[in-house]
Parts: sequence; C-alpha cells; structure tokens
Amino acid sequence: MNKLNIFPFCIIATACTSLMFSSRVDAAVGQNLIVNGNAEQGKCDAVGNAVGSAIPAIPGWVPTGSFSVLCYGATGFEFVNPRGETVRVSGLPDANSGGPINRGKAFFYGGGNRASSSASQLINVGNLASIIDGGKGTYSLSGWLGGYSTDADSAIVNVFFLGQNNQSLGSGSITSRTAQQRNNTTGLFLQSANGIVPVGTRQINVLLNADYKQGRVNDAYFDNLSLVITPVPEPSMAPMSFVGLSLLVGWKVRRNIKNKSI
Repeated sequence: MNKLNIFPFCIIATACTSLMFSSRVDAAVGQNLIVNGNAEQGKCDAVGNAVGSAIPAIPGWVPTGSFSVLCYGATGFEFVNPRGETVRVSGLPDANSGGPINRGKAFFYGGGNRASSSASQLINVGNLASIIDGGKGTYSLSGWLGGYSTDADSAIVNVFFLGQNNQSLGSGSITSRTAQQRNNTTGLFLQSANGIVPVGTRQINVLLNADYKQGRVNDAYFDNLSLVITPVPEPSMAPMSFVGLSLLVGWKVRRNIKNKSI
C-alpha cells in the first residue's frame, strides 16, 4: 500500500534557510556550485538498510528522515514481510546499471525507511550580484536521477532563488523518469534544465526530495548533481565593425575613381 507523500518542510525555501548548510566558498561563474554533488565525500552504506545513527554523515548537506548515501554495488538485505515471508532486497544500482560513466563509489539514496526524505544546502551567490542584477546570469541544473525496478519512488531536485531578505524570487527543478519511462529497470538517467537567474538573487537553496511511494525502502537515487551559472555573452561587435569597414573602403574606392576622372 502506498504511503501518503509528505515532503519535508524545507520544500518552502524561505522557511529553512537558517537551518541548511551554507557554502562558504565564493561562487564562480562556469563552475559547479553544489558542494559534494557526487556523494563521494564521506562514507556510503554498503548494504542499503541504514537508519538512524547508522546513516553515514553527508558532508555539505543537511538531511531529513533517512536520506542517505548508498554504495554502488550495495549487497541488499533480507526482511520479513507482514505475511511472515522472508524477502530479499537485491539488484541495487552497481557498476553495470544505467548511470553516469564517472559514477565513483556512491550516490544519494532516499533511505532505509518507508518514508519520504530530503537533503538541502544553501549556496551564496552574492559575489555574482553584478552579473545577476544585470539580467545576464543563466543557470544550468543537471543530475543523474533514477529509481529501482518497478517502484514508483521519485527523485526531485529543486533550486529556489532567494533575495537579500530570503524572499523567494523563483525556482527550477528536474525530476527522475517514472518506472515506465525507465522500462521498469534499475538505474539513473541524466536530467537537466536551464533558465535565467532572477534579478536580486543572493542565495540558492538546493533541495533534494526523495518522494516515497512503495517498497521496503525509499529507492529515489541522485548522483553527479551540478548547478552552473554562466554570464550571457555580450553581443559581438565584429559584424558591425565589418559593415563599417566595408562602407569606409567603398567610400574610398568611389573617391579615388572620382579623383581620377577629374
């Protein structure tokens, strides 16, 4: 039976900015702003059923619920279902599952409980104010998101753009494929979105929502998360310069012809 989805309260960006990890590194254009977006910092759960104090610490992120980091090739585990049957959880993502080529050793995981969970971090982009407030900051959000077999658990990455007083200025998101879109196979697939950073943005709240639907554990997967801000290129002056030069050359040629005819 599916459990009612309860998103963590931090889905409301302005309600949790004081609770989240905040990046202390100045944001730089053209570089990934997400800290530990590939889940490689720290340890990973090698089984897949860690809960409570057994969940590995996740550097750079503030988790809720049983949000965790799972090792690729985790062994899985056995449990007894309500009918008294022993069932084994196996076939978790490994080196041969769909996913990024440079997948490293670990990925983010909804966790070992039958419940929704999340993780968040706050990125300071105040030093990019001149670009953003000029309406010239574009963002690119991407990540490998996925799930397990026929389970309907979903992985959602939200970015909330916050102003000087933590007011919400806009948002963007990417979502994992459904089980049907994955052909009911276990794996992660690249998702991406692009847009303009709202004028006045000073912080960006990155929120990973692992939306539980069914199964013994929360099989929402995330890996290689990226958020990059790039300035809009200035219009090239080369075409105008070429036109101006052509007009000047044409004028000189006509003048020379006129002088010779006198």
